[in-house]
Amino acid sequence: MVISLLLALVSYVLVPVLKPVYQYQRKTNYRGIDVPVGLGTAFILPCIPVLVFRFPENRDAPLTLTALLVFTVLGLLDDFLGSDAKGFRGHFRSGQISTGVVKAVGGVITSFFISFVISQNWWQLLFITLLIALSANFLNLLDLAPGRAGKGFILFSLFLLPFGVDTQPFLIWLVGAVVGYLPWDLREEVMMGDVGSNALGAVLGLHAGLVLPTFWQAALVFALIVLHILAEKVSFSDWIRRSRVLNFLDSLGRGGN
Repeated sequence: MVISLLLALVSYVLVPVLKPVYQYQRKTNYRGIDVPVGLGTAFILPCIPVLVFRFPENRDAPLTLTALLVFTVLGLLDDFLGSDAKGFRGHFRSGQISTGVVKAVGGVITSFFISFVISQNWWQLLFITLLIALSANFLNLLDLAPGRAGKGFILFSLFLLPFGVDTQPFLIWLVGAVVGYLPWDLREEVMMGDVGSNALGAVLGLHAGLVLPTFWQAALVFALIVLHILAEKVSFSDWIRRSRVLNFLDSLGRGGN
C-alpha cells in the first residue's frame, strides 16, 4: 500500500513536469478542446523501477514490464505519428501501412511471445495471446472521454485482484499510479493517449491470462471479440449514457459535460 501511495504521488507530480514535452502533440477531445496527448507516460515511468526491483523474486515481473514497455512504445508511435482513423476498418481501409496497423501487428506479435512463455497448451497460447491484444485495444476504445479508460482499468483490476496473490502487487501499484494521474485527465488538462490505454489494457490482459482458469479466459476472449465487433457498429458513449450506473461512474470526478 505504501508503494501504491508513493506511485500515486509521483505520477501526480510528473504530469505537470512532462506536460511541456507533449505541448505540441495535441488532440481534440469530445468537447472540442485541444488537449496534450500521451501523458500516460506519467503513470508508466514510475512503475518501471518498481517492477525491475521485483525481478529476482517474481517471474511475472519481467513479463509485466515487457507488456508495459512494448505497448507503451507502440502507443507512443501511434500518438505522435498516427492519423485520426478509428477502429479496424479505419486503419485497414486505406490499404496503406498506418501506425495503427503497425501497432496492431506489433501488439499481436508481442502478445504471442508473452503467451508462449506462460502457456501450458495450445488453447492457453491462443486465449492469452487474444486476451493481451484485445484488452489493449479495448481500453483504447474506452479512451474517448476524460478519465474513462483510467476508471475502466481500475474497475477491471478490482475484478482480477481476488484471483491471483502473486500478481496482486503489480496491479495494485499500477492502480495507484493511475489514481495519481486521473485528476489531470478528469479536468481535461491532459489525455493519456494510446501510450497509456494500450499499456494498461495489455497488463490487464496479461494478468487475466495469469490468474483466470482456462474456461474464464475463453469466456473473456469471446466477450472482447463481441465488444470489438459492436464497436464498429455502435457508440460505447451512447450505451454508457443510457445506463444510470455506467453514466454515473463515467461522470464521476469530471467537470463540465
